[in-house]
Amino acid sequence: MSAQHHSLTFDRPLVAAQLTVGAERVHTVAELHAARAAGFLAGGDAARAFSAEQLVELRAEFQTLQHGLFQGLVAAHDQLLGEVRTALPELTVELGRRLLADFVPPPELVERLCRSALDQLYPERDGLELVVSPSDAAALNRLQPSWSVQFTNLRISIDDTLNPGDCLVRSRFGVTDARASAKIEALRHEVLGP
Repeated sequence: MSAQHHSLTFDRPLVAAQLTVGAERVHTVAELHAARAAGFLAGGDAARAFSAEQLVELRAEFQTLQHGLFQGLVAAHDQLLGEVRTALPELTVELGRRLLADFVPPPELVERLCRSALDQLYPERDGLELVVSPSDAAALNRLQPSWSVQFTNLRISIDDTLNPGDCLVRSRFGVTDARASAKIEALRHEVLGP
């Protein structure tokens, strides 16, 4: 396409000029409102598409983080469970030892502990010797337990080395040890093994 050149001659000086060929088109108010509405809709569609894309990416990242977190929790749970399983038996024995360390049982409990130790020798009932601490012997004398008549020739002896709540039962077959220390050792053996 060839360029056209025209020369214009004016009879007075040129004050203003306006280019009419290729000039911007003047839009009506209705056209501006329509363009604005179309732009608003296009912008909304673009924002929704962008936010949907961002949500998909965010959801994928969240699932990755969630999966990693749960795997970490499972690993931490397994490790903690292993540590607890390792420590629990020793803690159980230590708890029993501490609970019984300075415990002074009431007379009624002393009576039940002695009866339990005597019952371990069943059917042996004759000629048993119940060895207790001085305070427990006094408590048993005050209580006069009803079970004492079930054991023929039962003797109650005092041993100053026994703690309150401890007792030994001597029979013709040997000694039944019902001291707290023996109970703790039996618990240790049962929980921790030989």
